[in-house]
Amino acid sequence: MHLNARRIKLQLLFAFSIAAVTASAQPYGYIASGSQESVTVINRATNKQTTVISVLGAPSAAALTPTGTYLYVTCATANNVAVISTASNTIIGTIPVGKTPVQIAISPNGLYAYVVNQGSNNVSVISTGTRTVIATVAVGQTPGGLAFTPDGTKALVTNRFSQTVSVINTATHSVTGTWSETHGPCAVAVSPDGTLAYVANQYANVVTVHNVVSGALLESIAGFNTPNSMAMAPNGARLYVTNGNGSSVSVVDTSSKKIMATVPTGLLPSSVAVSADSTMAYVTNSYAFSLSVISAATNTAVTTISRVAVFPVSVALSK
Repeated sequence: MHLNARRIKLQLLFAFSIAAVTASAQPYGYIASGSQESVTVINRATNKQTTVISVLGAPSAAALTPTGTYLYVTCATANNVAVISTASNTIIGTIPVGKTPVQIAISPNGLYAYVVNQGSNNVSVISTGTRTVIATVAVGQTPGGLAFTPDGTKALVTNRFSQTVSVINTATHSVTGTWSETHGPCAVAVSPDGTLAYVANQYANVVTVHNVVSGALLESIAGFNTPNSMAMAPNGARLYVTNGNGSSVSVVDTSSKKIMATVPTGLLPSSVAVSADSTMAYVTNSYAFSLSVISAATNTAVTTISRVAVFPVSVALSK
């Protein structure tokens, strides 16, 4: 009897361990909704919703730490950042920042969270170790887009009304350069090798390409329809640009710097994120309340997840 009981306990423990490993290995998507005041969690293996986390204060953007342990969410009307444990899907703390935080990115080494405060024209630098603001960096007017270089030495911030990009030195948390833009810069992405920066100019319907070191404008890619967000594929082969007024995503071949496909999505695509293996792009469609899943192999939307949230505005992906 004792041997049987012990065997049963071991079998249950083994089964629980396998289930726990399987659950933690699942790829998830986190969709922020300011109108719904929530973050919806989806299992990307099944494209099914798993839970909805209540986040007050109009969530506007979300970013995962490199380990995927924590999700940082900007809350635009609360002027803070909510920190969510992805193990429990619960808020474990909030961090006061500047006015109207609209974008966030975690440094590649995981030490800092940079927060774009559109209402106060600055960037809050959060230490992820202490979860406190350790610096505030003044940038241009109406900042919105944000991206780190892969080596983490620079953070690039788009300033819509100043028509500029601020270059922040992450060692000193200070602006060391400013690039001039075309009209309405609102999003930025950096190539995996750190040499090129792509900037979406919303009002000019172009994406400019800059040398990251010098800031020099190398070329301008046309053919977009109110580009409002973008994401670089981790393998560097493609850049995905959402067309806010075009209900579509333009896929840019980064070798030729030309649009290779335009993929229909839902109404008002507002953010895009690419899977770690570069095979899928996930797009929030704010007016359609949906999430489009685009295959890189076919450049088509292979799945649409309906009613993912009310006015979804941001998506972050676990590895």
